[in-house]
Amino acid sequence: MSEPASAPAASTASAFAVFGLEPRPLLDQDALKEQFARATAENHPDRFAHLPEAEKVVAEARYTAINRAFQTLRDSKERLLHLFELDTGAKPRDIMRIPPGTMDLFVEIGQACQAADTYFKDKAEAFGALAKAKLAKTGIELLQKLQALANKVNEWEKGLDAEMAALDARWIAGDHQSAALETLYRKFSYSARWKQQLDERIVTLFAD
Repeated sequence: MSEPASAPAASTASAFAVFGLEPRPLLDQDALKEQFARATAENHPDRFAHLPEAEKVVAEARYTAINRAFQTLRDSKERLLHLFELDTGAKPRDIMRIPPGTMDLFVEIGQACQAADTYFKDKAEAFGALAKAKLAKTGIELLQKLQALANKVNEWEKGLDAEMAALDARWIAGDHQSAALETLYRKFSYSARWKQQLDERIVTLFAD
């Protein structure tokens, strides 16, 4: 039976190093999935069940590191955060900064989510068929509004993908712009948060 495939130690390796990749903002996701499938097959703990306990622990830790690294690299927000920390040796500043060009969408989504929460509260407190019927139209309008905003966020994120491609081109040319990297990370963070907020309310309205 094979020994665990050689890989950087789980405690010290960057997510990129786990797959032997050069740290950069943009990755070929199909190639990453192939490397992940190969690495998990080669390092699955079941292959090393015959080894002494200490070596099995090492094999399991390596397998966990591979899975953790894949989850980091497959997600744009997490990958950019990881790259920023590798490049600067620090975490992004813990400040509530709305990235440039996002204020209008930030306000629009906030107002729509607040309106949906008010609707849920009013519906829970409504008594009788007439009161609930009056709220039905509001629910349909809110659902349409939230779905439109979800589409808007998806379109906005396509622009972020273009920004990331441009940043990646500069990065591999040796121009490591940590400020631009941090800004793009924050934009993807807002996108992920907005998607979650909108999806939660859309699902609730569909079940209404």
